[in-house]
Amino acid sequence: MTRRYPIGAELAAQGVHFRVWAPAAEQLTLAIEGEREITLEPEAGGYFSGLVEGLGAGARYRFRLDGSRDLHADPMSRFQPEGPFGPSQVIDPNDSAWTDAG
Repeated sequence: MTRRYPIGAELAAQGVHFRVWAPAAEQLTLAIEGEREITLEPEAGGYFSGLVEGLGAGARYRFRLDGSRDLHADPMSRFQPEGPFGPSQVIDPNDSAWTDAG
């Protein structure tokens, strides 16, 4: 998949692609609020990634490292509707009327 940014949650034609840098983790799980948990695939350099088909803007999620009970917000989240310790939310950057052409 071609990404706009190297990490974070990005909308894709099939759903949402997640990519996170967590070099100290051996396993990283994506916890989608009210739905399910998905283990992301490890990549070289401490990255984890995965595509969640059918997911879209508005979905809330957090990350679980190495099977811990604790859930963490996405450090590259574009929106934290409940503050820094709540779930992150997938946004569509194209749904706003931007007024700065630069």
